[in-house]
Amino acid sequence: MKYIIFKLLIPFMALLLFSSCGEEDFVQYEQGPNQQITDASLQIATSVISFQGGTPSYNLKFDLINGVKKVTKLNVYSIYTDANTGNTSNEVLFKSYPVGNDAKTQFNESFTYGDLKNGVMVNGGGLPASDIELAVGSGWKFRFEGETAQGNVPLKGNVNVAVLSRFAGLYRVVESSYFRIGVATDLPGWQGGTRFIGSVDENTFSYNDFWGGFAWTGSSFRFKIDLANNTIQVPILVNGAIFSGNRALDCAVEPQTFTSVTCAGSNVFIKDDTNGKHTIKLTYGYFTDGSGSREFSEVLEKIN
Repeated sequence: MKYIIFKLLIPFMALLLFSSCGEEDFVQYEQGPNQQITDASLQIATSVISFQGGTPSYNLKFDLINGVKKVTKLNVYSIYTDANTGNTSNEVLFKSYPVGNDAKTQFNESFTYGDLKNGVMVNGGGLPASDIELAVGSGWKFRFEGETAQGNVPLKGNVNVAVLSRFAGLYRVVESSYFRIGVATDLPGWQGGTRFIGSVDENTFSYNDFWGGFAWTGSSFRFKIDLANNTIQVPILVNGAIFSGNRALDCAVEPQTFTSVTCAGSNVFIKDDTNGKHTIKLTYGYFTDGSGSREFSEVLEKIN
């Protein structure tokens, strides 16, 4: 019996010995020369920068991880695209940065509209003196290039500076009301909450991630502001998507469906060119067949 057990143990002991030798070889390999990064690379923290007229400055954040082919100087180039014509500008040198001996160099730079428009030529001329005159949807694209002893090398990574409407941004809900089939219903967190209002073009805006006081993550509806008379068309569905119900309710189309909140004095835009605290007043809703109207009314004030 002992002989049988010993015979069974021999293969198991051989396996352990083989595994042990393999592990020792692996450890010896790890203790060899350190591997080094050959080419430099970028880690970009601000890949998209929101540009709005009247904003004094913007921040650009990125890290340079240096390599054996050491970058001694970093150049950033920009190209501008005009949304009105679709034309692109010449490429200009936006910024140059000296790079020291550290393996990792951090950049946290501030720039202005003056920096962005310097040397840019598009549509036969330079960019306008005032940043407010830029067309919504326009923007700059940055590319990066490193100078090394072996020559200039492109560095992967882009930054887009996107021109938003000066009326887009973060708003706070300062007034709100919701009626479900004629019954006032409290929606905690709605009043006092914040909403990001994005810009699609000069007159069209997106209300993101919420329908009134209800979370609608990843979805949005739109509204259009007539800047000549400051009236608002709302809601405009994106690809027909609605939060709930069978159809959207619009004061301009079915005012009779709003029996609990008033359309009078709502769906207007109040511009504040002094302090930038623009106000958006909205009334909208949705209708469920066999049930009735869900009516929403809110006032939003720009805070950023």
